Amino acid sequence: MRFCPIASGSSGNCVYVGAKKSHLLVDAGLSGKRIEEALSQLGIPKLTGVLVTHEHSDHVSGVGVISRRFGVPVFATPHTWRYFLRHGTIGTIAPELQRIVIPGERISVGDIDILPFDISHDASQPVGYCLFTKKHKAVVVTDTGYVTDTMRNLLMNTHVILLECNYDVEMLQNGSYPKMLKERIKGSRGHLSNIAAGALLAEIASNTTNSTDLTILQNTSSMSKSSKMPNELVHVFLGHLSEENNRPMIALDTVQRILEVNGLHIRGLAVAERDFPSEMICL
Repeated sequence: MRFCPIASGSSGNCVYVGAKKSHLLVDAGLSGKRIEEALSQLGIPKLTGVLVTHEHSDHVSGVGVISRRFGVPVFATPHTWRYFLRHGTIGTIAPELQRIVIPGERISVGDIDILPFDISHDASQPVGYCLFTKKHKAVVVTDTGYVTDTMRNLLMNTHVILLECNYDVEMLQNGSYPKMLKERIKGSRGHLSNIAAGALLAEIASNTTNSTDLTILQNTSSMSKSSKMPNELVHVFLGHLSEENNRPMIALDTVQRILEVNGLHIRGLAVAERDFPSEMICL
């Protein structure tokens, strides 16, 4: 399996996941030209599909162009497709290239199995994606206001994750956004904060789904546990950072502090680049 965030942030999102026979994008929220340039730069052959998480423009602005140019299918949930067809968001997609995914139902595209799962966001029917090869598992989860038990369980025993780390609580609270927008961002159908992302990763890395056993405050003074490596989890990209309410070093520092205070360490923890491809992970 190969995994590379092509771009990740409030201005555009696109992730490449590939294997020997399949080359997929999760979202295509950049211009078709930028996506093509990135694929060429990464040495990616012709695509075999685009998986859509939801209909917001920072996730779909290049979907139609990529589908028509490469003749590849677009996978989305029923209500997301209903939105596309009603509003013409991604332009005309040939009927044979319109593919429906159902949360909780596994499908296959070549040698990659795909399991969409429900997330909580102010969109028609948003999902995250688990992607499996015979030996490896990757998960992409952004744009969710809170973490469900299903999401926690799916993130266990994963080799590489792209996880939303959208905002710093203090920056959002003290920023210039109107109160209604602030409430939307931190609400149950909004986005994950740096602290929420760090707490979730601590649960995953410690192989527990009980957050009451974890310290999630940004305070390392009480750290006494010996550092241990997570089971399976090696590569984590913190993604979908807000340009207004977050900074890469703030997000990374917050998550690292939460991991450290719980005696945990993730070797490949990094922030996904906003405007250009991040490191290609080859498993």
